[in-house]
Amino acid sequence: MKQDTSRRGFLGASGIALAAARLSAFQQKPGDKQLFAYVGRHTTGGFNGPPGKEGGINVFRVNMSDGTLTEVSKTGSEVDDLNSDGMCVSADHRFLYSINVTPNLSGKAGAGGGVAAFAINPDGSLRYLNSMPSMGGNPTAVIIDKTNSRVIVANHGAVNKIAVIKKKNGVPYIESPTDDGTVALFPVKPDGSLEPACDVSVFEQRPLSETGPGAACHSVVFDRTGRWIIASDNGYDHIYVYPFDPNSRELKAKSFGTPPGKAPRHFAVHPRAPYFFMTNEREASVSSFSFDSNNGDVRPIQTIATVPDGYSGPRTSPTDIRIHPNAKFVYSANRGDDSVAVFAIDEGTGRLTRVEVVKTGPKGPREINIEPSGKFLFVCNPESNEVVTFVLDGNTGKMTQVAKLSVPRAAVIDFAAL
Repeated sequence: MKQDTSRRGFLGASGIALAAARLSAFQQKPGDKQLFAYVGRHTTGGFNGPPGKEGGINVFRVNMSDGTLTEVSKTGSEVDDLNSDGMCVSADHRFLYSINVTPNLSGKAGAGGGVAAFAINPDGSLRYLNSMPSMGGNPTAVIIDKTNSRVIVANHGAVNKIAVIKKKNGVPYIESPTDDGTVALFPVKPDGSLEPACDVSVFEQRPLSETGPGAACHSVVFDRTGRWIIASDNGYDHIYVYPFDPNSRELKAKSFGTPPGKAPRHFAVHPRAPYFFMTNEREASVSSFSFDSNNGDVRPIQTIATVPDGYSGPRTSPTDIRIHPNAKFVYSANRGDDSVAVFAIDEGTGRLTRVEVVKTGPKGPREINIEPSGKFLFVCNPESNEVVTFVLDGNTGKMTQVAKLSVPRAAVIDFAAL
């Protein structure tokens, strides 16, 4: 009997078969370290919303055979107001740091945001250590150096215009500056807790004569050598670069302009070659740059669309970006199109070639991350309260959905192997 198989059904079956093949290639073995996933949640007030509760961090055990997540613990009432939207785990997997996104820490108007420190227990659970003001409104990212000596926080700012009254030749007039975008440097104590910030770099503001948003830091990363910090100015369209060593107590910046209006957002750094890749929030694109680790100079290479040719759907705003552990592929999340764009990297030139654009299913993908083995990519969707798992093909870069889990206001994910 002849069987009539639709193209959609065939493609669906093919995708399932490919996913099964990829999963079978990576079975967890006895004695392997257990991988834990840490999912930061927005509070009920939402991102940059009114004060809320029920925030914090959920801890999951990752099943490396199928990509599913099983919750094993979560933070308690001491961080119920933690509006977690950026997170990092130390290189030795002993500590975790999360930003607290708010312009009004502890309910105090204009106090800015916060950064919280946790110890990672042997069973994967978190023990709260302390919190510090992040030295700016609405922090967006946090990183720690490989020696556990310094934590660096990006502060976006609330980007609120205020009325400042001045006089010129005796005539009063109004100036309307915005709050500051900053990068803050925090010494880390031996137990992983944070000291107060030892220095804060304040971004140059857009001249009041120009239209457009004020300076706003959206991301910080280390270059591949760990000797430089790279930060994005999402409001005034700049990249800032800071020399770094683990004993430093000050930030000295130089800046590089990026094309006006594209809004540089998040970075992914190539681990071997002198490149980094950056999402542009106000254009559906990713840019690649060369980075000179001898002098910190930045040079643009290419900008490429994160949507298919001829795209005519909703306005698309790229968010997070990650590089595969094998450094052959880059993954960029798209809000609006609700997808992840996959790019192949030419390691000789730093140029990207789009491989595919894959729908994430739920609405509003915000943060994505790839667990250390490179087998699974996880997408956090706070608008639809889900974390979605995709299995990755390390040879082609292609991704196939294999699992999803309901997590209220899931915003960011990171990992520790214990």
